[in-house]
Amino acid sequence: MNKTLIASAVLSLLSFGTMAETPSFNNIEIGYTEFDFGGGVELDGFEINVTRELTDNIYITAETAQITDSGFDLGLTTLGLGFKTDLTNSTVFFSELSYADLDGDGGFDESGYEVATGVRSMLTERLEVKAAVEYLDIDDDSTTSFVLGGAYGFTDNLAAYVNYSYESDLDSYSAGLRYSF
Repeated sequence: MNKTLIASAVLSLLSFGTMAETPSFNNIEIGYTEFDFGGGVELDGFEINVTRELTDNIYITAETAQITDSGFDLGLTTLGLGFKTDLTNSTVFFSELSYADLDGDGGFDESGYEVATGVRSMLTERLEVKAAVEYLDIDDDSTTSFVLGGAYGFTDNLAAYVNYSYESDLDSYSAGLRYSF
């Protein structure tokens, strides 16, 4: 059922906005993030995400999420390279491959990789939506997440964003501000 919902979301993104340009990959996002592990276990903190276009189709990406609860700290940082191509005049397909590092209290430090692929689309000149699938493999432990998100631009450079990520053992939410340059 989740695959059907994701496929429907992606198809609706492709058929919607014909009024706007494709989303920018030159931005920095700073926001609040919360991870819900179920059973009443929730951790929250902050995130910083940066993307920068190198060419019309290639970009770099760096992300960090730092969460804490009652003195317990956990951080996930990724650094990678992405490919993007226009599907329509307002929708872009993207795919990323990133190095991932997970660290926490007590000397916990593991690394691996993350692969993400999805679409971003401008429904209007100010409203962007995103649907993606992310695969994270750290120390032979892997997860697949489905991501839905959106952003609303107040100006050409400043927007508010929200993201929701689902995988079988974890839901995460994030919201913040995006500055495009």
